[in-house]
Amino acid sequence: MSSHAPVKVAAHLLRLDGALEDGNYDLALPDADRHRAAEIRSLPQRAAFLAARKALRELLGARLGCPPAEAPIISGPDGKPRLASGNIEFSLSRRDRWRPVALSADAPVGIDVETVRPLAGMDEIVAEFFPPVARAAFASAAPEQRQIVFFRWWTRIEAAVKASGRGLDSSISCFDGVVCQTCEIVPGLAIAVAGEGPAIIDWQIYDLNS
Repeated sequence: MSSHAPVKVAAHLLRLDGALEDGNYDLALPDADRHRAAEIRSLPQRAAFLAARKALRELLGARLGCPPAEAPIISGPDGKPRLASGNIEFSLSRRDRWRPVALSADAPVGIDVETVRPLAGMDEIVAEFFPPVARAAFASAAPEQRQIVFFRWWTRIEAAVKASGRGLDSSISCFDGVVCQTCEIVPGLAIAVAGEGPAIIDWQIYDLNS
C-alpha cells in the first residue's frame, strides 16, 4: 500500500438546525428524493433529510459536472445511497444536527460522527468490538477522558468498516489496510474518516442554515 499514490478524500461536516423548512429544499430535488422524504413522518427529520440530500447532490454535481438534481443517486442492496455511475465514492453519517459526507475519486471511503456523551456498557463494547490498539488506548485513559477516547475510537472503527465494506463482526481487524483520521475541531463531537492508506484528507465544515 505504501507505494500507492495517496488517496484524496474530501470530508464535509454539514451542520443542520431544527429551524429548517421543507419548502426551502424540496423544489430543487428530483422526485425520488421528495418521495423518500414524504415517507419520513417527523417534520424536523424530513427537513433535515431534504437539506442534507440537497447538499450531497451539490457536492456530487460539482464533482461530476452535472446539475445537482441529475447526480445518479440510487439505493444499494443494503439500502444505503450510492452512485449508479461515475467514479465518486461517498459515505454518509448522521448524529443529531450533524451530517458528515466523505467523497473520493480514488477509493472507497467511510465516515462516522458521534456526540460525546454518557453511554452504558462501554466496557462491554470495548471488549467485544475494539481492536487491540483501541482497547489499550481506552484502558490507559484517565476516567474523566474515557468517554472521548471511546467515541474517538468508535467513530474510527465505524468509518473503517464502511471504507472496507466489512461489518462490525470484522471490527477487530478493521484497520488492516485502512488509514483513519479524526477531526476534533468541534467540541463534544467525535468525527472520523477512513480510506485505503495512505490518504490525504481535506476537512471542510459549513452551516447549511447560514
